[in-house]
Amino acid sequence: MRPSATMILLALALPGCEAEPENIQAKSETMSRQLEERANQIGAEAENDVEVQAAPLENEADALLNRMSGNESAHASAGPANAQ
Repeated sequence: MRPSATMILLALALPGCEAEPENIQAKSETMSRQLEERANQIGAEAENDVEVQAAPLENEADALLNRMSGNESAHASAGPANAQ
């Protein structure tokens, strides 16, 4: 019995089909890992940028709160003399 050309082609193609999905799976796992790492980097950069931009505003808010509490204590120590 002689193998037909179709059977020979199938026999040659099957080993190639098995190797390719593994290669695709390995590539997809590598890309997934790379994308996750990049997402973590972007998240860290964004968080750092927010902290850098927020720091001066937080300092200014703290200074204003300190001035306000200083004014409140000055008014409280003046007592009824300021009352009309």
